[in-house]
Amino acid sequence: MKNVLLAFLAIFISSGISTAQDIILKLQPDEHPSQERNYRIDQVLDARSKTEVGKLFDAQRKTHNLTFNGKLAEQTLALYKSKIKPSHTPSHLILVKIHNLDQKETYQADWKAYKGEIELKLGFFLIGPNEPEHLVDFQSKTNYRRPINQPHHIEPAIQKLFENGWKYFDDWIRSQSMGNRLLAKKVRINIIDPVRKSKADTVFYDPDRPLTWNDFKESPSSLSSFNATIFSSLSIEGNASIENGEIVQNIEIKVYMIPSQSWVKHANSYASNHEQRHFDITRIAADRMKAKLKSMDTDPYLFDAKLNDIYWDAYREMNRIQELYDQQTRHGLDKEAQEKWNILISEALTGNYQSLDSLLDKVN
Repeated sequence: MKNVLLAFLAIFISSGISTAQDIILKLQPDEHPSQERNYRIDQVLDARSKTEVGKLFDAQRKTHNLTFNGKLAEQTLALYKSKIKPSHTPSHLILVKIHNLDQKETYQADWKAYKGEIELKLGFFLIGPNEPEHLVDFQSKTNYRRPINQPHHIEPAIQKLFENGWKYFDDWIRSQSMGNRLLAKKVRINIIDPVRKSKADTVFYDPDRPLTWNDFKESPSSLSSFNATIFSSLSIEGNASIENGEIVQNIEIKVYMIPSQSWVKHANSYASNHEQRHFDITRIAADRMKAKLKSMDTDPYLFDAKLNDIYWDAYREMNRIQELYDQQTRHGLDKEAQEKWNILISEALTGNYQSLDSLLDKVN
């Protein structure tokens, strides 16, 4: 009888059952890291809704909670870090979220054994300056059958699931590294700004094709005291592709005026020059924007936001210069001021912004 009691006690201790009757599970790190990788598992977050993994029946058909005792995230991080040797400057930091780890088992009388199932769901995210970006999920199940007095099958099965989760992600990120936008290491900007052919509804800026009064098709406003009005603006359009792990961002710049929103009352060459200079200012704003685009930081994480900022800064600057132009020339009535602006605009069209910048500094 004494030997039987000692044998039962040995099984009780080896199964990891604590004095609280919980079975404490543990993941074991890998002692043999694989090849170097350009990513690092940096964080693991246990996002499960419950702390218990499931329940295990002992030989007396009593249930015991399976738990990692609050250390699942810590042990998963240790396991995944042991799987790879990150490069000295890893390109990507990865967050792993444990969404679900669930075990269930039932007794099979005909087999005098327990049949069980363990399910694991992980999410892998890219850590950046903003919220982590979702990359891919891993979800898998494993089934087991164990004798009623052998609870030790559970821990290796869970270990294997977590190892499979890392292997799935490792294969995924290596296959995606050259073609996934989120994994791109840098951005290459390709600016497209050709001289465009004008259409009936849109006149594109062309230094060799000055505006004519035929481009002003709207009926003059009887309520306006102005002699003429031009509607000109700038826009950018873009599309991106991935080439060898690099985002190639095409940015197409358009400078145009809309004939159907532009009009003139008394056509003459002096007034024509005044309106042409409005169109020139729009071109200047586009050129200054293009210079900023060429020198912008091309960090993939911040690129979209910075591109948006540069465009809206250019748009606001365009409107500000247009306002100053009309204020100082009194919409062309002040011929002396008009001549000064003619010179300033002509200089700016060649890329000499000294006079323009000096003016903007004074009024800001």
